[in-house]
Amino acid sequence: MFPFWSVLDRTPKLAGSWGVALVSLLFPEKCPFCRSLLIDRTNELPGLCPSCAQDIHWIAAPLCPRCGRPYLKGTDAHLCSDCLREKHWFDWCRAVVGYQGVMAEAIQRFKYHGEIQLADSLGWLWKKISLEDLSFEVIIPVPLYPSRLRERGFNQSLVLGRILGRFLHKPVVIKGLRRTRNTVPQVELDHAQREKNVRGAFEVGDSQEIKGKSVLLVDDVFTTGATVNECTKVLKKAGAGQVYVLTLARVGVE
Repeated sequence: MFPFWSVLDRTPKLAGSWGVALVSLLFPEKCPFCRSLLIDRTNELPGLCPSCAQDIHWIAAPLCPRCGRPYLKGTDAHLCSDCLREKHWFDWCRAVVGYQGVMAEAIQRFKYHGEIQLADSLGWLWKKISLEDLSFEVIIPVPLYPSRLRERGFNQSLVLGRILGRFLHKPVVIKGLRRTRNTVPQVELDHAQREKNVRGAFEVGDSQEIKGKSVLLVDDVFTTGATVNECTKVLKKAGAGQVYVLTLARVGVE
């Protein structure tokens, strides 16, 4: 027996507005983050319920011009204490939202529980940040170690990077970086341990893909910046030009 949606596809007379209504009735759309029925679609984020849309903490100016740490409103933009005290190899770093509430839960479900269907909803958030002032040629995702990639089944940074690449019409260089050591998950470590954990854990895959080119390095979450800083160092030592960092979320945003 044919599924009813194949009938709608094959019969133009049935594929009109009432056909769409029938599909919506039998398979009502749900918010991908909280799984509640989507009754009100008037918010600015397509596919999200108003409650989840309101729970998202957007990161906005004023920011540290180097690492993108947000300041309280009314504060002048200036280098933060971390950027004054430590060497950051990247030229610019920004995140779209705070890693808290519904966003933290959604990223964890996507990243650790294999809910790959959340990728489009998460990736749509890239549209909320302006990259017009940046001039970069390629997008490079932060890589996973092979055993962790096999365990997880996908690299969340690559998935998000490909969505961003489609939005911006920029190539994604999958083999730009590779992870050479299976490090301990950064979430379990403090700031100093994170830096030590990722030191020497990356190398350039194909130097011809990045030599002399400006790069947008993409990851899912910025915590202390140790991972993206180490990746940037490796890229620049291999001949990359400017390296910009973009993450979907940032930890510690009030």
